[in-house]
Amino acid sequence: MATPQATPEPLLRFCDSLRELKLASGTPSLGDLSRRMPGRPSVSTLSQLLAGKIRRAPRWELVRDLVDACREHAQANGITLPHDLSSSETWRRRHGDLVRALDSAAAQRSPDNLARLLRLAPDNRLLHLGDLTDSDLGVSEPIPGAGAGYIARADFDEEMRSMLSLGGPPYPYVIAYGEEGAGKTRSAVAALRNEFPSETTVLIPRGGAAVSELRSLVDSLNQSGRPAVVWLDDLTAADLEHLTLDLLEWLSGWAVTVGTIPALRCGEILGGTRSEARAVAQAALRRACLVYLPLELNDAERAEAAWHFEGGAVPQNFARVADAPEPREMLLRLNTARSTNPIGFALVHAAINCHRAGLVRGVTRDELRRLLPPHLTLLSTSPATDAEIEWGLSWAQAPAVGGRALLQPLGLTDGEARWKAAQELVGEADSGPVPDSLWLEVIGMATPQECLMIGHQAANRDVPGYSAVAFTKASEHEEHRLDALLGLGLAQTMLGSFAAAKASYQRVVESGETAKKARAAYMLGGVLEAEGDTAGAEDAWRMAAETGHEHYAPMAQAMLALMLIGLGDYTEAESLFLTVADSGHGDAAPRAWALLGTLREQLGDLKGALTSWERAAKWNHPDVMPMLEDSVAELRTRMAELAAVQSSGPGENAEVLLERGERLRKLGHETEALAAFRDAAASENPDERARALFGVAMTLMGAKRTAEACETLEAVAECGVPRWEAEALLELGSTLYEKEDWNGARRAWSRVVETSVTGEVERASVNLGLLELRVGHHDAAAAAFRRAAEAHDPNIRAQAAMNLALLGIDEGMADDAVDAWYRIAIETEDPEFLPQAAFALGGRLVARGHTAEPKRLFEKAIESGDPESEAHGTLLLGMLQEASGDVENAAAAYSRVIACGHANHSVHAHARLGRLCVDNGRMDAARYHLQRAVDAGHPDHSPHAGFLLGLVHCVNGEFDKAELVFQQVIETGNPDAARPAAYRLVYLRRGGGRTEEARHVWESLIEQGREPNVD
Repeated sequence: MATPQATPEPLLRFCDSLRELKLASGTPSLGDLSRRMPGRPSVSTLSQLLAGKIRRAPRWELVRDLVDACREHAQANGITLPHDLSSSETWRRRHGDLVRALDSAAAQRSPDNLARLLRLAPDNRLLHLGDLTDSDLGVSEPIPGAGAGYIARADFDEEMRSMLSLGGPPYPYVIAYGEEGAGKTRSAVAALRNEFPSETTVLIPRGGAAVSELRSLVDSLNQSGRPAVVWLDDLTAADLEHLTLDLLEWLSGWAVTVGTIPALRCGEILGGTRSEARAVAQAALRRACLVYLPLELNDAERAEAAWHFEGGAVPQNFARVADAPEPREMLLRLNTARSTNPIGFALVHAAINCHRAGLVRGVTRDELRRLLPPHLTLLSTSPATDAEIEWGLSWAQAPAVGGRALLQPLGLTDGEARWKAAQELVGEADSGPVPDSLWLEVIGMATPQECLMIGHQAANRDVPGYSAVAFTKASEHEEHRLDALLGLGLAQTMLGSFAAAKASYQRVVESGETAKKARAAYMLGGVLEAEGDTAGAEDAWRMAAETGHEHYAPMAQAMLALMLIGLGDYTEAESLFLTVADSGHGDAAPRAWALLGTLREQLGDLKGALTSWERAAKWNHPDVMPMLEDSVAELRTRMAELAAVQSSGPGENAEVLLERGERLRKLGHETEALAAFRDAAASENPDERARALFGVAMTLMGAKRTAEACETLEAVAECGVPRWEAEALLELGSTLYEKEDWNGARRAWSRVVETSVTGEVERASVNLGLLELRVGHHDAAAAAFRRAAEAHDPNIRAQAAMNLALLGIDEGMADDAVDAWYRIAIETEDPEFLPQAAFALGGRLVARGHTAEPKRLFEKAIESGDPESEAHGTLLLGMLQEASGDVENAAAAYSRVIACGHANHSVHAHARLGRLCVDNGRMDAARYHLQRAVDAGHPDHSPHAGFLLGLVHCVNGEFDKAELVFQQVIETGNPDAARPAAYRLVYLRRGGGRTEEARHVWESLIEQGREPNVD
């Protein structure tokens, strides 16, 4: 039987605390808690969590929402929870402690014994299938000349996978056998990956003896709840002698055991003399499901394998190429020539990099000579003489490894000899970026037709600047002009050159060619939406939809539907989703059904939503299914609850009616909810009447009947119940504020302040401050914020203090007084406003020459736990260190920000680090970081980084690269960087005698509305 799994003690204690919270908050039902939670988890999920029927730490988001729901229920029922049960910060700390405790327990599971018996991950945990590469599982390097893909062995694959798919317990015990070189391990691993998810625990024992000792660590093995895999590659007789029938039966209770063995060895064991040990090995083999893999490929397998081999040359069997050169041997020959034959080394790398950059044809002798200097520069090697070049070329094309050359001659084309790097090298050496120094050379020697592939390769390698140059040249080829313009538009978009991108897409649209027009219009809509031009985006997407293109028309209609939802046009959005859903588009259709279901659910059409989601599920789309798994189950639960409510009868008791109304409102049935609340409002009990009217108001608000809702909120306030009066007036003020009815909002919130309901009074005070600030009444705003600054709620206190600091700055208040307000905001420890206040105060202190306290403030913001604040704070810390002359720590800080991948701060860090490298003479690093900042396409940081990069290129005499970067900066239209970039570009072109091209630069600047100063 399977190994029982006990819930870890820290997890039990955590679940006990959650049950205590539920009890203290008034014992809400699980259905009520689920409805109060944004993600609406299923009742079974909450039940398992609260009962401790889980095996790993729950997601923090689930815990946070559950705590919030309990707190909301307690507040609704007038229950005051203890701080240690209601505080989100306390629960966040408990959750962190739980995760650390479980991780520590996992790491401490007999680590010495586990490591002695099994291969483990670097952090001492058990390995998962997804952690392991094929080579980790014993798969040999790909056969020379073959691609990396798996070559199917139809009969073996079918039998092996069917064996592995058998359920249990008992789980299967399977051994693949065949001749040496047949590919047993590779085929068995492919079967494993086909049948088991990546999270499957994989145990790789250190020999057969280790398997027999696993019983002593039973509690440390496979706590995932699914069968583990015990992997026994290349079994020996000694290994099998430990696999007793008793041990195999124990393994079959919780694991699938899979092994491989050469056919010769298998035969020797089965046919050998019967010693006691050999008898155990023989029994272990006979117990296994043995699956044979033939050495020879059949005709069908060879036909498929032809697509995996260079030139379609498939060996009769894989064993016959066992002695052929492996890619790593060829790479070893190349790499060891770096010092002994740098010219040959550079020539081969030039050919490899040409292929990687997209120039896949053979290169001529002159082209190799042209590419040689930048490669020699990378090696810090002096320029080569003609004799050295010829000697290096002879070495590179001489047969060496298994009779194959590193640089292979292709014969004559148009009277010129051409060479190409060995295919094994191209694949093996394809790591890291193509050197920046190569791109313009390759583009320069390629034809416009060849530049189309180069443009795509540059885009794939995230260098949109060079992609744009390649596509620009490719657009000169009439046959591929439209494809090139489409690629150019995408590259320009990535660079932040939206005006240029729109122009490129517009040229394609004007061509009238349906397929290209559809794609261009679709892409154009995306650019226009990014610029905030909603009307333009709508026009572009409608144009794409009107083409009727099978791919881009549905994609455009889907984008248009999403936009219309944001604009409140639900009717047309629903119609568009139905059109897309009926299109049969493999990606857009299932997404449209899913989105249509979500829209219908929001509109209260639960049956329609369920139908839509069921239609989406039929597609079995990998990106859609995870959302549907939860949504459909939760919707069915809601519909069942709704049916129960509707069949329960109207009732006459006000409390029953209130409960009914609230449940109907949350289930989206507004009409029936209003009826229940209005019936309850007839109660003579003031509290029940106020609660009922408040329910009416909230239901009307959800139905966008704002005017009626406001009238009802006024009626709530007139009931004379302080709690409901304050809450209604607070909601009324917020509604009027959104309608920009400043006087109405002020009256409502002022009436809240006059009540005695503490929480609402505090919120109304800060709202009044924000209102007065909005209308320019700074004195009144300051008075309101001062009241709010004395609030019990740390968030309100921090928000008020932040605003008082900003008001103080506007009014010229003394620095110490302004700083004091920032310090109050920081002292609240509020996660929202602490980082903001720390950054603001730190910046002020830096401006006054301080360093120690700003450093502490930035570090405090970094430690707040907010990823945004961590990135921003580390960036500011780096800037502070840079200003203090601490170059190394500044560079380290910028590198940490870069590593976090933040859309804004990481680009800024690249730009800052690039400038820092320039200032400290690290020009290669400067070019790298500045280029990364440019390629990011950030509207502010990229143009400034580009201008500096252009200056660096000028200093190094790389004028062609400087022109490219300055042109890209101009195209961004950045108001601060475009003009100086234009001056520099004009200077370069005038200096080269290209006066007409210089004039075009001024014209492009004038088109952006920036008048140049022409001398």
